[in-house]
Amino acid sequence: MFEPYRLPILSTVPRSGTWFLRYLFSFLCHLEQGGRLDDLLTGEVVGNPDGATFDFSRFRGGPLFRVAGTLPAEHMFIGHAVCPGFHDMIPAGHWWRQTSFHVPGYDCFHEEKSYRHTPVDLASYNYAPVKVAAMDRAARKGQGAPIALVYRNPVDQAFSYFRYCQAHVGPAYHLFRGRPVALMSFREYLFEAALVSYARQFISYQLQAERYPRLVKMIPYESLIDRPVETATCLLDHFCTARREWPMLPAAVRLVRKEHMRAIEGKIGSSLDGTRNGQDSHMRPSGDAERDRLPDPAIRDEAIARLTELGVDCSLLAWTSHRATTVRQALPGDVRQRERASR
Repeated sequence: MFEPYRLPILSTVPRSGTWFLRYLFSFLCHLEQGGRLDDLLTGEVVGNPDGATFDFSRFRGGPLFRVAGTLPAEHMFIGHAVCPGFHDMIPAGHWWRQTSFHVPGYDCFHEEKSYRHTPVDLASYNYAPVKVAAMDRAARKGQGAPIALVYRNPVDQAFSYFRYCQAHVGPAYHLFRGRPVALMSFREYLFEAALVSYARQFISYQLQAERYPRLVKMIPYESLIDRPVETATCLLDHFCTARREWPMLPAAVRLVRKEHMRAIEGKIGSSLDGTRNGQDSHMRPSGDAERDRLPDPAIRDEAIARLTELGVDCSLLAWTSHRATTVRQALPGDVRQRERASR
């Protein structure tokens, strides 16, 4: 069906815009291929008025997405992964091999043994094969499909994941070494668990990007938040290996704004971000940003020192100034006015 090693990888650090990117790319592909999406808050019809509507009932969140017709490849991976080709670069005694991720899910492609039936969205079929070993070999040689990482600064990322794990129903998440995460301080969670996991994923892309800068691109999550259209354009051009126009991209960004996604959840009666319980979602209202505010900003310097010891290039990190982590969108005045009127 497709070359299993020619799989573009859009990886994210957990809590760094994964579901935003999954829906953004999915909406863009749907619109580019003649589909239609309706803005439930403004009444705007986006795309071809006579086109097919987006089938939310069949959307599972990948991790593979059929992108043929919009991008050169047949499929794209959007999720959490260690950079392909990295594992065999690291010597046996390196700290990376002596440590592990504190929860499952950081490295999709190396946590299971078989990827013959990897779930696919936006396709008429449900599964496709991925040959992970072949993909790793190609990336190790600087070949294969383009790769990108979207990463959040490690302290904000850890604090968001700290809150997420505290409320998670799975013991792999809400327990750390047998201890409830809810009973840990954030400092303990950061330095005993989250920071090493962040470094393990991040450094795989950092070192591969240094070796193959045209193959591997690294994008701060904060850029995606502040300049979503510009940053998404940069990602799309990277995966196309050429610059082109993306006329439907601004509309796709508007459609994936948090308020609109929550309106869709209300209409279909289920979560759009993987919880799928129809009752709750971690796509919180924009005004709930206080939950992601770091309680002790002074620990940033301590975290930077620790990451530097591990070889992370901290000059690549972007830092927020206690502001809401909500996508900044330049909505047209008439759209913004209609949205306010609909509330």
